[in-house]
Amino acid sequence: MSAAEDLNLTGKDWLTVHEAAFYCGVSESQFRKNSIAYGLAPRKFMGKQLYEKAALYTAIYGSKQWQTSPSTGAAHAPTSTGAKVESGPAAVSAGSAARKLSLYEARKRRS
Repeated sequence: MSAAEDLNLTGKDWLTVHEAAFYCGVSESQFRKNSIAYGLAPRKFMGKQLYEKAALYTAIYGSKQWQTSPSTGAAHAPTSTGAKVESGPAAVSAGSAARKLSLYEARKRRS
């Protein structure tokens, strides 16, 4: 199974290591290394390590919230959603670029 291929975990209560790591959003090696520290003990069934999906959710939900760097002082880093550039430094530079272009075009027409 390729790394880019999405797994369909719908309706599954028990997940393999690969599926559990995908569900948690971490690599398999990271999951194997830290799963015991988060209280996630696998069940052995037919030669496979299986993790209960509900236990994974509980471990994620019970973990600490993400903390930002104290130097920024921000509560959280916002996610860019392609918001409009109407104000702020980008708008100023866009307006400045438009003025410079119009001055250039005016000079170009004169010659």
